[in-house]
Amino acid sequence: MKKAVKTKDFTEVDRTIVEMVEPCLYNKGAGKMVHIAHLVLLRNRDRAKTKLLPCLRDVEDPYKFDIEKYVTENFANDKDPTHYREVCWDLEQRGGVGETVMHLCLLSATSIHADLAKRLLKFYPKLIVDIYLDEEYYGENVLHIAIVNEDPAMVKYLLDHGVNYQDRCCGNFMSPEDQKASRYDSLTSEVVLNDSVTNYDGYVYWGEYPLAFAACLGQEECYRLVLAKGADPNGQDTNGNTVLHMLVIYDKAAMFDMAHELGSLLNVRNRLGLTPLTLAAKLARRDMFFHILKIQKEVYWQLGNVTCSAYALPQLDTIDNATGGIDKDSVLNLVVFGDSEAHLELMDDVVIDLLHAKWNTFIKFRFYRCFFLFALYFAISLICFTVRPSPPTRLREEITTTPSYTTTDMTWPSSSFPSSEMPMSSTTYWPMENDTIDPSTYDDWNGTVTETTKPLRTDPTTPITSTRPRTTSHPVTSSVSPKTGHKHAPVDACILQHYDPTIQGYARMVGETGVLIGVVLYLGAAAREARFLGRKMFFENLATAPSRVLFLISCMLVIAMVFLRWFCLRAEEDIVAVLVMLSTAPYFLFFCRGFKKVGPFVVMIYRMIMGDLLRFVTIYVVFVMGFSQAYYIVFLTHPPNREHAENPMPSPVDSVMMMFLMSLYNFGGTYEAFARTEHETVAKILFVIYMAIVGILLINMLIAMMGNTYTKIAETRNEWQRQWARIVLVVERGVDPKSRLENQVLYSQPMVDGRRAFMLRQQQSDDDLEEMKELDDIRTTHKRSVARRAAKLAEAQAAAKAGTNGSACPPTLITQNATLPITKTQL
Repeated sequence: MKKAVKTKDFTEVDRTIVEMVEPCLYNKGAGKMVHIAHLVLLRNRDRAKTKLLPCLRDVEDPYKFDIEKYVTENFANDKDPTHYREVCWDLEQRGGVGETVMHLCLLSATSIHADLAKRLLKFYPKLIVDIYLDEEYYGENVLHIAIVNEDPAMVKYLLDHGVNYQDRCCGNFMSPEDQKASRYDSLTSEVVLNDSVTNYDGYVYWGEYPLAFAACLGQEECYRLVLAKGADPNGQDTNGNTVLHMLVIYDKAAMFDMAHELGSLLNVRNRLGLTPLTLAAKLARRDMFFHILKIQKEVYWQLGNVTCSAYALPQLDTIDNATGGIDKDSVLNLVVFGDSEAHLELMDDVVIDLLHAKWNTFIKFRFYRCFFLFALYFAISLICFTVRPSPPTRLREEITTTPSYTTTDMTWPSSSFPSSEMPMSSTTYWPMENDTIDPSTYDDWNGTVTETTKPLRTDPTTPITSTRPRTTSHPVTSSVSPKTGHKHAPVDACILQHYDPTIQGYARMVGETGVLIGVVLYLGAAAREARFLGRKMFFENLATAPSRVLFLISCMLVIAMVFLRWFCLRAEEDIVAVLVMLSTAPYFLFFCRGFKKVGPFVVMIYRMIMGDLLRFVTIYVVFVMGFSQAYYIVFLTHPPNREHAENPMPSPVDSVMMMFLMSLYNFGGTYEAFARTEHETVAKILFVIYMAIVGILLINMLIAMMGNTYTKIAETRNEWQRQWARIVLVVERGVDPKSRLENQVLYSQPMVDGRRAFMLRQQQSDDDLEEMKELDDIRTTHKRSVARRAAKLAEAQAAAKAGTNGSACPPTLITQNATLPITKTQL
């Protein structure tokens, strides 16, 4: 070829082309129509066994499967022209990745190979329609390669010779990294299908279309050439992304302005329901986000440097203008609930102003009302548990006595105890010598005293003659009190069902009734919220406020306490009551996030628990479990318990608890107990190692991590604003759709097209005013481009009806021209 270029004699080259290339072509270069199922099967046989189509999975070797025969038998009657693609180079004589000689010429990107490619097209023009067939690069044609080579001359040449500018390069190599594992094939779709969830990160994910390739690579001249030929500026790839979506992903503002000016629309949504604006909010592209906001806003009036601008609420506000529902794909929702620090940079300008408008309109009143109602509920529940009666004392030993006495002395009768021992408890006051007993006090005392006792050495015949009254704390099971003569009720497990006729009793009755009413109202409000939010969004809302989840659990536990009391399960009710109070109080943290003074500290607590503490506990448990069992083995040699010589680790559970106490430097008598075991030296060595690792290293590491978290959050700009904003949106979600729409009217104004807009007065600098003029020019040119394209489409449709359609794009593209691929459900 070099010699031919120098001598201008291409005779030998032409003869070689005919001799070597023509045998590899269908119909001597005229090409033929191939069903897309044939191409899909060729691509699919390179996949893993689990992702093979059924017809290939049933055979031992997919490469020996007769694809031609299968397609003929199953798709011979398919007359839909959109299910066929024109092919020139023989499918069985392609390269390793399904390439042809044309692809190799363009890949080489030299002038010699460019001349050779043009020479090939001179003899066989249909070579321009071939694409790569391998899974890695499927759909890539020569136009894609020319754009990547940044060769506008070759791009124009290929467009003039009829290259398909709507071919989609949907190979695995050109897809986002997190979607590669989910790719699968369908015999009814030439485009590879995949899951919709993605972060759009990919090495060469450039939007599949040649137009998108040119935009992502910053090839303005190539973009204009392809667009002028008739390419759709709003064509959507597998993920539903248009050119503008791709430019947001790659943060190219200059190309974005050019593409929008030439007709690309800002309101097209991708598969995740995101427009270019909301995609910029999701990906935290700060410059692109505010740039698109400026393009979309409408300036109503300008006075000097002051402007009054209208920002359309669709896409921006969380409230849907039509239904009043929550738009989870809105800018506010994506920015406020974004987790990265980059999202904090978006909480400025119109975003913060809109949040303040919501807060002042209806959120503030509801927030403080919820706060004071919960404070009242908590105070009432606190009173209920404070005046809760203690359970009756269960006595472990019964003592049956039959006292005989006179007005002057008292002699104890025979007893079952030894003569030198008498039962006495620490709370019993026995009459002393020379005390006088009033017999009338004991006239009705013929019951049985039951009390835990311990022996006391005394003379059982000592007379008691003192007249000084003695108090007693005998818990009795008899029906008569030894002092007052009042009858006692028997030990009652259902004592909580009775309310004493005292101030405490009435307070408990009223308080428990109020708590039960409050619980019913809270659970009813939560059920109502779940009904109009939907189950999925309701649980997503709860996930943003863990303390609220605990509070709702406490409400359900209060309901459980009612049934426990009904069945007189006093001990179980006590346990549930403890859990209720522990899960109720943290709900205050939810409201604390709304106050600037304490909000950041709540965030620190959450971050430390879920981050630092969780990592620490994971390592801490490993050492505690290991050392605890080692010490348990050591203390197996401890002698049986005796006074002042108890075994501190008698069981594996006790050894774990002792290790926990030791890590807090609370040794008790553990260290002294080492000497009473047979392994004193081993125990002390373990003690030193444990204290060095856990007591010094791990504990101080936890303190350092928490200090680092505190510093990081304290220095983070707008962190409290994000927490406050989340409170605003969480409270808003608890409002019914009708009330949301009514309140939206209060902070917005109607636009000419019927949409609601948020009005904002802004002080503009000279640079801002100059930028406003440039954006006005872009909007004006965009409207003209859209009108021009609509007119061309109308002409093309009219020509198609008249049978004179002269479209440059051949009708060989089938599913590739579809806006979005079919889903698994549709398949």
